[in-house]
Amino acid sequence: MVFIKLKAFWSIASLQLCNMSTCSDAEEFKGSTIVELMKKEGTTLGLTVSGGIDKDGKPRVSNLRQGGIAARSDQLDVGDYIKSVNGINLTKFRHDEIISLLKNVGERVVLEVEYELPPVSVQGSGLIFRTVEVTLHKEGNTFGFVIRGGAHDDRNKSRPVVITCVRPGGPADREGTIKPGDRLLSVDGIRLLGTTHAEAMSILKQCGQEATLLVEYDVSVMVRDHRLIEATAQILVYVIFCLKNNPIHLE
Repeated sequence: MVFIKLKAFWSIASLQLCNMSTCSDAEEFKGSTIVELMKKEGTTLGLTVSGGIDKDGKPRVSNLRQGGIAARSDQLDVGDYIKSVNGINLTKFRHDEIISLLKNVGERVVLEVEYELPPVSVQGSGLIFRTVEVTLHKEGNTFGFVIRGGAHDDRNKSRPVVITCVRPGGPADREGTIKPGDRLLSVDGIRLLGTTHAEAMSILKQCGQEATLLVEYDVSVMVRDHRLIEATAQILVYVIFCLKNNPIHLE
């Protein structure tokens, strides 16, 4: 019997299925958060925004410059929609007007951000959950990852607190255990079940410079030719793709 156990990370397959469905447009699959950034006069936030009323699309973050203010804040992710800047609604703004506003908005920048809620994992049917404790040290008051989800008054919008992005070079990335798609269950023993996104963010900000995080991740299990293979969804997608294009015979 062959047994392979691989640490979980974000399922590209889930994201692709989500993007191909109506969930990218349905309001019930959107979450929101307020992002506050501070910058010095003459500096930029280090983010690229696409869209605008003349670009046939909502203003959204298309890139975060590594090492920039926005990226290091660990509050924004590529694909996030920017609804307003310092209370100014961007619905009717052209692309060039949005860029100009972000450049000249001042030192304190408050963004109203909308994001696509992470997919929901359900244990069973070949999917099991595992947990692991991770101890991390803050840098710049963050651990180097972005969280999304959390409890919501609308049960359709309620999600676990999900880590959607691990910043390259940050504390979590260097430690190596946490991957995108993992769920954050507790911080220094404080359970996050039932907390809103804002409450989870506050707990992360207020904890000490060193914190122990309890993280849950998905593991996909399949049996093939009497061999048990335990792997993540993303690995399975890759393996199936390779087998389809380069079939092999296992002795």
